[in-house]
Amino acid sequence: MIRGADGSLIPYGKVYKELKADFLSGTLPTWLETLGTVSYEPLPDRGTITVATAATAGNSAELKTSSLFDTTKVTAIQFTLEALQLNGNISVSVQVGIKSVDSKAGITFFHNVNQAKAFIRAYKADGTYTDFEQKMAMFTVNTAGDEGQNRKNLTITLLTGLHCPVGMERPAAYLSADDQFGGLADLRGVFTHGQVQCIAKITTSVAESKYIKCSQVKVGLWSN
Repeated sequence: MIRGADGSLIPYGKVYKELKADFLSGTLPTWLETLGTVSYEPLPDRGTITVATAATAGNSAELKTSSLFDTTKVTAIQFTLEALQLNGNISVSVQVGIKSVDSKAGITFFHNVNQAKAFIRAYKADGTYTDFEQKMAMFTVNTAGDEGQNRKNLTITLLTGLHCPVGMERPAAYLSADDQFGGLADLRGVFTHGQVQCIAKITTSVAESKYIKCSQVKVGLWSN
């Protein structure tokens, strides 16, 4: 968030729109799509979606927007997964991002299997990337079965730089967990505009099924 001199919140843009899926009816909205095996816990339970991998090494599960967003048309994009949960923390890599399909634009919050640190990764048009180490981790490495510590409301916000005056663009990425500040990255000089989607993805490194579970998905879009 951006605050003025008096401490008041300054919107990322003049116009705000939001897509929200709560899975209360046990269905997937048209603006979301999945890769993997999908199941629901509709009301009267918590109202959640679970997307699971196959029990093979290198298999992935994804929950992502079916539409692409042009970063040159918006001032900010915000992607939130409420009550995000993974089934254990071993043998899985996780990313929650706002990025192009070919990983040549946008950013992602990335935690690789067996790494103690997580990163905000900024993708470049030539296929390379720049990593910004974060203190906030997606999970505790090699702590099996500790589901409660990774059940969080996770939000990643991409400021495209277009909220700033021409010539003073300052793209950035912000992380928050349970509405508390989690991390940031100054993307000046490394951010690449493009057609991006909001995506949560896990990839296994062993022959075990892993899943992404959450109770709500929200995408916020600001523009001028």
